[in-house]
Amino acid sequence: MRERLKELRKYFNMSQREFCERFSMAQSTYAPMESGKKPIRDTYVKLICQAYNVNEDWLKNGIEPMFLEDYDKELDELLRVYDNLSTPLQKFLLKQAKDLCDLQDELRV
Repeated sequence: MRERLKELRKYFNMSQREFCERFSMAQSTYAPMESGKKPIRDTYVKLICQAYNVNEDWLKNGIEPMFLEDYDKELDELLRVYDNLSTPLQKFLLKQAKDLCDLQDELRV
């Protein structure tokens, strides 16, 4: 399972710190699990799967597919970018997105 944890993290091109922030785990807790020095508890498996929409059978046993059917990598990337922005920039990005939706609606007319 530790190899699949590393594969998942690399899929998202994240450091260990970035990867475990999403499910509120300290890197010092996560790193020994990925290296195999510490067992991965079921609680953490569920947190990881929920945070990244990962198929639990894949993470535990390597049974494909890696992600649940409704996973959208681009949406995940957008959420990651949004989360890394300051509050004023988050508000700006949201306004820009709404303006784009309005423009799209106008162009469809």
